[in-house]
Amino acid sequence: AGQLLVGLLRVCLRKMTKEMQKEMQKIIDSGREPLNKNSILCCVNATHISKGLSYALATGNWGGKGGQPGVRTGVSQVLNRLAYASTLSHLRRINTPIERSGKLAKPRQLHNTQWGMLCPAETPEGQACGLVKNLALMTMVSVGSKKGYGDQIREFLEEWGTENLEEISASVIAQPTTTKVFVDGCWIGIHRAPVTMINALYKCRRTREIDYDVSIVRDIKDREVRIFTDAGRCLRPIFIVEDNKLLIKQRHIKKLLDRQNTKYGWDSLLNDGLIDIMDVEEEDTCTIAMDFHDLRPKLGPNGELPESFTTYTHAEIHPSMILGICASIIPFPDHNQSPRNTYQSAMGKQAMGAYCSNFMVRMDTTAHVLFYPQKPLACPRAMKFLQFRDLPAGQNAVVAIATYSGYNQEDSVMMSQAAIDRGLYRSIFYRSYRDEERGQKGGTSKEKFECPNPENTVGMRKGAYDKLDMDGLILPGSRVDGEDVIIGKTTPLPPPSEEDAQPRDKRYTKKDSSTCLRTNEAGIVDSVMVTHNAEDNRFVKVRIRSIRTPQIGDKFASRHGQKGTCGLTYRQDELPFTMQGITPDIIINPHAIPSRMTIGQLFECVLGKVACLNGYEGDATPFGSMSVSDVAKLLHGSGYQRTGNETMYSGHTGVRLDAPIFLGPTFYQRLKHMVDDKVHARARGPITNLVRQPSE
Repeated sequence: AGQLLVGLLRVCLRKMTKEMQKEMQKIIDSGREPLNKNSILCCVNATHISKGLSYALATGNWGGKGGQPGVRTGVSQVLNRLAYASTLSHLRRINTPIERSGKLAKPRQLHNTQWGMLCPAETPEGQACGLVKNLALMTMVSVGSKKGYGDQIREFLEEWGTENLEEISASVIAQPTTTKVFVDGCWIGIHRAPVTMINALYKCRRTREIDYDVSIVRDIKDREVRIFTDAGRCLRPIFIVEDNKLLIKQRHIKKLLDRQNTKYGWDSLLNDGLIDIMDVEEEDTCTIAMDFHDLRPKLGPNGELPESFTTYTHAEIHPSMILGICASIIPFPDHNQSPRNTYQSAMGKQAMGAYCSNFMVRMDTTAHVLFYPQKPLACPRAMKFLQFRDLPAGQNAVVAIATYSGYNQEDSVMMSQAAIDRGLYRSIFYRSYRDEERGQKGGTSKEKFECPNPENTVGMRKGAYDKLDMDGLILPGSRVDGEDVIIGKTTPLPPPSEEDAQPRDKRYTKKDSSTCLRTNEAGIVDSVMVTHNAEDNRFVKVRIRSIRTPQIGDKFASRHGQKGTCGLTYRQDELPFTMQGITPDIIINPHAIPSRMTIGQLFECVLGKVACLNGYEGDATPFGSMSVSDVAKLLHGSGYQRTGNETMYSGHTGVRLDAPIFLGPTFYQRLKHMVDDKVHARARGPITNLVRQPSE
């Protein structure tokens, strides 16, 4: 960001000096006044810099107006606040500046070096697929070590026997025993005992004499040692292994678990040399064990070592750390077809929940808040660190997989109206409107918040003004609907002159500049805030709230890319029931499962059932030790069928259904796409002559 701002400042400064030069040339050419300090100050227009910076940050067009050659778009973006996961994900997004229309597949594909650095699942569908990426959970980006740090490294290398390029001949460099030494891409000399130097560098980094984000690479094939201290490298932590044994021991784990008292944390692990922070270049020269069991080779019958076994230098902290923020919310993503995880990574950003803990005092443009969010019964372990259990975005619904009348064809879902009436997936929608009393250019007259008087105000709105208070602002608690005026404001008109093209009625001294509610919306005024902004103008924000109850046409999705709209709502007595009298909240179609291969959803459902019956949280961490048969055994021990199926009875006839129904709690999300926002109808209006159909 620093480099971007420096470049932008340079552009604005150049613009300002050009303007200044022109103005000074005008003064010289006119000969009216001599060029002195005061006249030069008049030529300086400092707003070029402040306006240029604020325009770039507001629009994201860097270095000029959008569409011009050399102007970068989307550099600054408005932080997404729809769900808490979408906020976190947006802060860890990476953009590849390649034209979206390019048909080249190579830059979009997942590369081997991205393992552990970038999320393999979280990327948009369509145009930007594979070009917009997201950092994995443990990835950090190097910010560049302190200024002049490269020189300190060079001094250190000279102490350890690096011979300077100026002091040696070409024949010495060509010798097979010499190794070239590079720092940040600059060739600084050679070394005759690279192993000693590399080990010394590692030791210094692990004792924090050298910064932890310095990368040390020894390329044996090319006889090179490369050291990097620069900014913009992706780094990730890995456990250090010596003699095929982890350096981190049980005593360290105990101290970490009791870190409130021991004050032993992440920095302590780095200081004790138990963890290396590696970039892609250095990772390439290490052997990393995926699992701790890999460190112990299988011994022969007499306890002898096998003929060939790997000597590891490092071990992964946990394989699930390869995923990004949105993919870490999915339970058992390793049991799903990979595109389904990509779909859920996109949909998780649209799920309603508690998007932040202080939403009551925030004035976001739009916000969706779920009434009764629940933490999932099947939780991947990483969820704890994403605050998803404190700010969840969904509810645990009892889901049955059945056809039952067929109103759930083609990815529809049928829902229980009784559950909806009890508050299932009910949400609140906030929208904020804002306005300010701006001063008119070059004039003393200013806009004013007031209830416009039709006798002296021109251009009155169609909506109702009777809900406004005397100060022109609506009262909190008022019920408003389409086109009602919520902020009354007038702009003074200049006095009529004879030069006007259309003579104006003299009694009109003001113009109406009020703000109305959106045509297709209705709700209750939640709060009104009046303050002064940076220009000392009066500034007002009005927040409208409306309650959104699930209805036919609203969109829902599980955490496995199984999305669907509500096709029908059934009364409690019409729904199928089990022998315990349990009725499902959601019924999805069996055809949604086989071709999509989202086995993770079935696994989640069975684990959720076990978690319910035993009163604990199910561990749905990917690449974990838990298997389907383990969960099935637990379910069978609780007196249920190990498959998760149950015998059900028709709600219409009471007759037992022939097929056993797969039933259990699954975490479902309500997405922001609601039929009330999409519905559009009109009786009259413009039509296309050729087909006589509406043109919009």
